[in-house]
Amino acid sequence: MLPNDENAFLKETEALHNLRVLEEIEKNPKISQRELSSHLGVALGITNALLKTLVHKGLIKIRGENNRSLTYHLTHAGILQKSALAMRWTLNTVDFYRQARRDVAERMEAIADEGIRSIVLYGISEFTEIAVIVSYEVSLEVKGLIDGNGSGRKSILGLPIGSDDLIDKIKPDALVVCVAPDAAIFEKLAVYKDSGIKVYRLV
Repeated sequence: MLPNDENAFLKETEALHNLRVLEEIEKNPKISQRELSSHLGVALGITNALLKTLVHKGLIKIRGENNRSLTYHLTHAGILQKSALAMRWTLNTVDFYRQARRDVAERMEAIADEGIRSIVLYGISEFTEIAVIVSYEVSLEVKGLIDGNGSGRKSILGLPIGSDDLIDKIKPDALVVCVAPDAAIFEKLAVYKDSGIKVYRLV
């Protein structure tokens, strides 16, 4: 038996998969299971199981006689369910942002209270964007962003994302790590403590 929070997580994951399947089918009824699997980022077997479940629930219908001619169609119930799932996902996202913004603001304010004025944000995540926005409210100047975790993004809110050598060029008061704790990252950044740059965790 899973704890309640894990049960909730699994239900949310299933709901998101169902929403994305319904959205993809609505956009392209001729989509193949292999294409759908690629779009969802899950194994082909999972995609097949998701489709069977949606058919069983009466949310989609499959037409055609073989794999090459199969098409998928949302039923009326499927259209209503897609709208309900989309609304639920939006509300969950808003709730997440509000809570995350509150938590990040508290953490950034605590950093500023230690006399820190200039920072470099290390690692790219949802929290990085929030940290950029919140920093100005607590008198912290974001002097740069460093990818650090291979996100591939080029900029956030107009601020360019650079590499580790940015730290030596900027010499900020502190580095704020915006991704989940990683021993390798903190070991890598420990060298900057010797030059008087503090290292903080945001999450």
